[in-house]
Amino acid sequence: MKKVQNTCPYCGTGCNIDLHVKGNKIKKATPTKGHHVNDGELCLKGLYGWEYVHSPRRLTKPLIRKKDGVFSKEGKLEEVSFDEAYKFVASRMKSTVEKYGPDSIMGFSSARCSNEDNYSFQKLFRILGTNNIDHCARL
Repeated sequence: MKKVQNTCPYCGTGCNIDLHVKGNKIKKATPTKGHHVNDGELCLKGLYGWEYVHSPRRLTKPLIRKKDGVFSKEGKLEEVSFDEAYKFVASRMKSTVEKYGPDSIMGFSSARCSNEDNYSFQKLFRILGTNNIDHCARL
């Protein structure tokens, strides 16, 4: 089994984690011994939170509710391309900000994202003119 050293993606503390990989699949996670942040310890999320990576229920493609080929709240979820999903989200955010102002939107980020992803996410919302951003790790 191959051991891959990484930074735990959950809370942002920076704990080091060893992922034990076999056949390109994570089999288990253990704390990196002697690391200056977590010194061989991990919380439950670090130890067991990797299982979602290989879940068959994990979303891998964007979905938009559509009825007769166009967005509808009453529509059914349909797989779309990432380009279509990005354009859809951007247009809805833009029209909402234009109609109601920048504080009419907010962002809610995830502990499963890297620190760099979370930083970029909050920067996007600051550029859009709002400080309305939160993160699930504080709940």
